[in-house]
Amino acid sequence: MKNLNKNLLTISMASVALMVAASQSAFAHTRLTVPVSPESSAAHGTTTTAVNIPHGCGDNSVIGNVFFLPDTNSALVQTSANNFETFEAAEGENALSYIVNPPFIRIIKSRDVFEHTEFINDSLGNPLGFWAGGGELPAQNWVGQLPINITAVAIQPDSCARKVVFVPAIANICKITPMTEINSQDPDNPNVDFWTAPDVGSSYDSPSWSYPATYTVERDLANNPLPESCGDGLDVRIIPSAAQMDRDMPVKINGSQVWPGEGDGHTDHSHDE
Repeated sequence: MKNLNKNLLTISMASVALMVAASQSAFAHTRLTVPVSPESSAAHGTTTTAVNIPHGCGDNSVIGNVFFLPDTNSALVQTSANNFETFEAAEGENALSYIVNPPFIRIIKSRDVFEHTEFINDSLGNPLGFWAGGGELPAQNWVGQLPINITAVAIQPDSCARKVVFVPAIANICKITPMTEINSQDPDNPNVDFWTAPDVGSSYDSPSWSYPATYTVERDLANNPLPESCGDGLDVRIIPSAAQMDRDMPVKINGSQVWPGEGDGHTDHSHDE
């Protein structure tokens, strides 16, 4: 009995350690404080959330942040019928095949972390995101939160979408460097942390799907039921395109690019072997 109790205690302690490790891993990622919202057709409806920054780039403090939602005019769209285990490209469809309206943001004024904030807009002037700078978040033991509202999204009644997952692009900037010193595939890059989708084809793609944050809109099945032909429905993922990433990730002030520190935000791969 003594050995049994000892073994049970060991297993229990191991389980707690695993849960703590998993929890710490989740908290170590840049995420939205409120990542899920029910769908709504209310024009005034918003979800209050914040970009949560839990650490710097290694030992370097965060001196700026970029955040933006997918531009539905060019976004990549993927669907999953097996609860996100696998995804397929939604051939012949775009974001508005699954949502009635795109989400936009409203910045909640705060200077808790950064002094200066500017909107990132689509071609029509709608606010998709922001960049912020003029401050500093220490590399360890501090958490920064950049508060925003995300406007309500309604899901297309005729679609089979049971939930729509928007994948924002986020960068925590720790040092102003040229593009030649930025490797988005390096998880330990001391200059910048990217929390973006992988395999998009931009210079800012993260190494894997463990990196990007998500913002999920869940279908209101009581007021907007799935069509009978949809069965259990689909999960839909909407991702910024490479063109949007290269357009919206660089930080510009009065038309002049300040980050990355030179060039137009593209990496020249013409001499890669």
